Amino acid sequence: MSPEPTCAELQPLLRDAGRGRLDAGRAALVSAHLATCAACRTVSDEERALDQLLEEKLPQHPASLALKRRLSARLPPVAPPAHVGRTRRAALLALPLAACAALVLVLRPRPEARDPLVAEAIADHLRVVYREQPVDVESGGPHRVKPWFTGRLDFAVPQVYGGDQEFSLVGGAVALFQDRKAALLVYKRQLHTISLFVFPGDGLTLPSDLRVRQSRGFSVVLWRQGDLGYALTSDLNGGELQTLARRIADQR
Repeated sequence: MSPEPTCAELQPLLRDAGRGRLDAGRAALVSAHLATCAACRTVSDEERALDQLLEEKLPQHPASLALKRRLSARLPPVAPPAHVGRTRRAALLALPLAACAALVLVLRPRPEARDPLVAEAIADHLRVVYREQPVDVESGGPHRVKPWFTGRLDFAVPQVYGGDQEFSLVGGAVALFQDRKAALLVYKRQLHTISLFVFPGDGLTLPSDLRVRQSRGFSVVLWRQGDLGYALTSDLNGGELQTLARRIADQR
């Protein structure tokens, strides 16, 4: 990054800056830029507000009975009352400590997903859902949306699926997926919002099939085609989302 970063260079870092994930040098550059750039401050404030909203709105699921039983089985046995001296005192001290550790594990929110890309897809999908205007170009068909991305991304967006009677294309926007710029395409099925992020796949472990993954009530399909990665997310059931994923993949 240049000593005086441009808005285009800096905006991909705003989310990590707000979460304290940047090194001291980059954090200082971001802070200095935000002090003089109202446009980037607006984007930064929006990212912070969305992060707070996601923390408040994402559901937290209680631990299952099976998990509680597994934790209980891991607790060390308590020494019989007949034991005295150091053995008895150690056992009495070990019980509350082990119980507290188990309680922390039971009450701790379960992770969004084992795969961080699934968690990223869900978080970015919710950002789309909560934005008042999630798209920058409204659909007039794929021949309007696809050319709009030219010059706005450092890769060519492949053929855009224009929708059909089941899935309608709402429009597109430039977005972020992890640490890279992405093309965002928004679809609708009845009242359900569907987000598709298309991004450079270098450095990411992405499957080649269209398997549906479930997390927190959302369905996610991640896949790779050529050099690009795809993340399709919605609260639709897995079968419906997989149907759309196949139609999108068949466009190439």
